[in-house]
Amino acid sequence: MIKISFSIIVFNAIKTLPKNMLKLCIENVLPFAHEIIIAEGATNVTNTAHHYWDGDTSHFTNDGNSNDGTIQLIKELQLIHDNIKLIHHNGYWNGKTEMCDAIAKQATGDYLFQIDSDEFYTHEAMNKIINLLETKSPDEVHFFANHFFGGFDYCVDERSDGQWGNGKNEWRRIFRNIPNKLRCITHEPPKYICDNKIHDEYKIITKYETLKLGIKLFHYSCVLESQIEFKTKFFRNENYIHYWNDFKTNKSIKPFGANVWKLNENHPQIIIDNYLI
Repeated sequence: MIKISFSIIVFNAIKTLPKNMLKLCIENVLPFAHEIIIAEGATNVTNTAHHYWDGDTSHFTNDGNSNDGTIQLIKELQLIHDNIKLIHHNGYWNGKTEMCDAIAKQATGDYLFQIDSDEFYTHEAMNKIINLLETKSPDEVHFFANHFFGGFDYCVDERSDGQWGNGKNEWRRIFRNIPNKLRCITHEPPKYICDNKIHDEYKIITKYETLKLGIKLFHYSCVLESQIEFKTKFFRNENYIHYWNDFKTNKSIKPFGANVWKLNENHPQIIIDNYLI
């Protein structure tokens, strides 16, 4: 049986995500997890810093930890599930790449599966992914994504190669692991080396191949106004809130140049059960 180490980096996930989303994200992959390794805390890289909000220091503790109950939630889950690991840092992280690398150094599975705390997969897709890993033995696996905007009903569907997030880049998510030899060298887009070999120079299952199997990433990054407010501050980009306000009255606008469509497929069941019923 293939062993998957899931990698999640978080900071104030309770404050910034829809209610219970971090908990649900973890619970959604638990049935498939050899382990779930979570790196928590703010970074000190000012162009992408979680804590750098024009001098507002109310969003983190003196040592850069979350102050909204995120750590407590993870520790409560650890009491129930012994395969959840939490990594702290002595002070601020030196960017998200360092957070991902700290996880990679501790990963003991056959593969590292990087997910965001607002990122979900159907269980049907997860079973197909495991089958791919067992039968194809890739070095890396890529996906298309649905990026939800303005609620749970509308999304940027990347099947048409619409630009969103990483533009037209694939969503690199799964990487072959050799314990103690996997290293993260960039976070956006994710790039790893293993035993001094760069993953994306070897055997890749592309986003087109996973799409043919009906596998997609569901990204709930912009479903609530609180998320939009966070991103407006985080990226110092007023376009987020402008697009959000315009979308309320005009569903044909193109936030960041991308078409937003009415969803025509099923959400992961855990999203249906907790947000749509």
